[in-house]
Amino acid sequence: MIPEPPLLIIGPMANDPDLAYLPWCETAAENIIVNRAKFKDLEMVEVIFDAMTFLVSRLTAAEMSHCLATGKYRPPRRNLHASGLSAIGIAPGDNLASASHLPTVNKRLLLLGKWIGESVTASAVAWQPSGRISDFTDFVTAWTSIWLAGPHLPISGRRSHRDDRVIGVSG
Repeated sequence: MIPEPPLLIIGPMANDPDLAYLPWCETAAENIIVNRAKFKDLEMVEVIFDAMTFLVSRLTAAEMSHCLATGKYRPPRRNLHASGLSAIGIAPGDNLASASHLPTVNKRLLLLGKWIGESVTASAVAWQPSGRISDFTDFVTAWTSIWLAGPHLPISGRRSHRDDRVIGVSG
């Protein structure tokens, strides 16, 4: 079974981007391995980062519109024009299924999301555990200033007293 991705990188993308050949930013390209053989004929690839596997999948604009219409995510403070936007989903791989609550796993997943977002010029990020959508620049700011500097991670139901614009940061 393919897990629902807890992290969605949202933005205007080509109708059918080949995930096996994403234009990875230089830092990502130096730190990851893309397993192109695991999911032939599916719109999904396995990415290996620090010996952890992550599943990277694509949501079409129609799938993304449906996902937003379900009410799973609270809208961002800034107006996000979601019509016509597609997304790339990131989920922990099989070997991380029971470790997805660990900070190390979440930090790698979020860093992978940052790299993918930079590679595809993302406009927003949706973090399913918190039910929040954030502007991509706010996500990057939070990653570099809060999450990288300490134990703060985006978890459901809590928001930072330092910066509540980002996607549910504990503080």
